[in-house]
Amino acid sequence: MIDLLPASAVCAQLGRRLRALRLLRNFGQAELAARAGCSLSAVRRLEAHGQGSLELVVRVAQALQASQGLDALFDLPALTSIAQAEALASGPSRRRASRRPAGAVR
Repeated sequence: MIDLLPASAVCAQLGRRLRALRLLRNFGQAELAARAGCSLSAVRRLEAHGQGSLELVVRVAQALQASQGLDALFDLPALTSIAQAEALASGPSRRRASRRPAGAVR
């Protein structure tokens, strides 16, 4: 469902969920900011608009003891062949994204 929403709507929804979790944990915004090591205005902006750096999101998630949800954020697909497992075991290789024709949208 989240894939169908524009990024701004996803960010706003996450901000609302952050606020709800903060209230559930019985933290004020100032207390959360102190626990996360950020400014009060950063917490307010994150809650109100879903705007902030990735580092801020991680710090706030850790302060709210909700960082386990970040584990699946950029999960790689499961291996489906022995060749994939061998390639993964051989270490990282440098890769670039393939070129797309001008005007193509993914």
